[in-house]
Amino acid sequence: MTVRQAIFVFLISVTVLAVPLQIMIDPSPQNCASACIVMASCLSVLLYIFWSTALETHPLSTFTLLGFSFTSQLGALLFQTAAWTALSSSLYDPLYTFGTLAFYQGIALAVHSIYRFFSKQKPQGSVQKPGSVQPIRGLLTRVGLYRVPPVGTLWFMGFVGLCTFFFSHYDNVLGKVAGGFTFLAWAPFLIIFYLREVGESYCNAAFNRGLLVAYAGVAIVLGLAFNTRSVMLQGAATIGLLYLLAGMRSNAPLMGGAVLKFAALVVVLLAVSVPVSDLATSMVIARQWRGRVSAAEMIKTTLFIMGKPTLIASAHSHGESAWRYGPYDEHYITNPLLNRLVVTKYHDNSFHFAGALTSEEARARLRAVSIKFAWAGLPTPVLAKLGIAVSKKDLAYSMGDYLGYLSRGLPLGGHKIGSMFAQGIALFGPLFPFVYAAICLLLFWLIDLLTVRPVAGKATLSTLGMLQIWLLFLAGISYEGLHIVLYFVFRNFWQTVIIYVLVCALARTMMPGSRSRVAATTVPIWQRKLSQWN
Repeated sequence: MTVRQAIFVFLISVTVLAVPLQIMIDPSPQNCASACIVMASCLSVLLYIFWSTALETHPLSTFTLLGFSFTSQLGALLFQTAAWTALSSSLYDPLYTFGTLAFYQGIALAVHSIYRFFSKQKPQGSVQKPGSVQPIRGLLTRVGLYRVPPVGTLWFMGFVGLCTFFFSHYDNVLGKVAGGFTFLAWAPFLIIFYLREVGESYCNAAFNRGLLVAYAGVAIVLGLAFNTRSVMLQGAATIGLLYLLAGMRSNAPLMGGAVLKFAALVVVLLAVSVPVSDLATSMVIARQWRGRVSAAEMIKTTLFIMGKPTLIASAHSHGESAWRYGPYDEHYITNPLLNRLVVTKYHDNSFHFAGALTSEEARARLRAVSIKFAWAGLPTPVLAKLGIAVSKKDLAYSMGDYLGYLSRGLPLGGHKIGSMFAQGIALFGPLFPFVYAAICLLLFWLIDLLTVRPVAGKATLSTLGMLQIWLLFLAGISYEGLHIVLYFVFRNFWQTVIIYVLVCALARTMMPGSRSRVAATTVPIWQRKLSQWN
């Protein structure tokens, strides 16, 4: 059995096994039907990826399909079953929620199949005709997007990312500009992956691993100081997903040593899951003091709460009370980290609120606000130049907020997570499946620009693609609002590319010795590795 086969056999097995366990947990027709819908939907994605060559030719866009399936359905099935909780628990309408998500996942799957058919690579040995390379991909090649950065550049990116992280919390122009650079903070974690794929000639392994441990410690301290979990965990999550993707693409035989290492990793993760969960809950409780106390006080407060199990238990019970008695809640999975990884409840909330918008007046107001959000993606000077009267200050809320406001009169400004599917169904009605199909086609093409595609053989991820894999896994084709899709397509994607290219160029300018080493050493090694993959 190969590594690829072992991973898919494991995922398919736990998916199928979870259904009879759910029937034991809650034999109600609603819960049983929900579990069966999720199983059928998730198996379709897993089997599509396993039986096709999608991961070899289009790894990043294919991984977004897996991410959509996991974050909306499969994660809910597995985590709720592991907690011995009904899949339908605390959802307004689980059958509608899971059925709708499965339907749109099916659309994404069909579009991806068609997209792959029309973007096939030429067979090995064929001649590439002049002008057949995509102009945009050719431009990205010339600016260096697909080069492998030396280890010094990765450290430089991390330094820039952490520095801009300090300023990204300011609610002004500086904060917005700095926020665009924060994704670079996780660049040093890619050293682990490059050491695995390129070999120890990439850098001094022992020295850089030691630096990385210290760097991770700094990131944890910053996360506690600013009460931001992402900077603490996204580096590890990025490496975890990269290893998962590499395993899903590996046809190497499964060795006993690899199994033992995986088992040891599972044991370690289970051992730290409880304290990490308590830490995440403590950070949620301490969030009420964010911006009101110093960084040192925030760390002290968070650790103090973590040492009080009664406070943590009270927070969990409060979440359950909000579900039972409150007008709005996000309580679904008890573990706060897993609850953010699985967004089923947020879709369910949005479907519930959007379904209550039965009057034409409510739909017209939603349409007007959606248009304002779409225009708000442009810079304020551009809006003024075009004469568009949209004030970004008046839009200091999310689409999830506005759906709750229209349907139940909930206050704005809480930044509740919404659902592009709920918004799209309310705006376009029966036409939205076609709109979503067009969105998926555009997103797949754009996302795959972050992959290195040789004339023949397996495609690989660019460094920027690796840095973005966590965000694309979470919300590659399932954003919280349609305007977020527009922001990504017309602004955020290109902004990220420009920032990455500029920082790489700055690193080469400041570290010319590192640049020459890459040209002489790293690139040929990487090319030899690519030939082995292919």
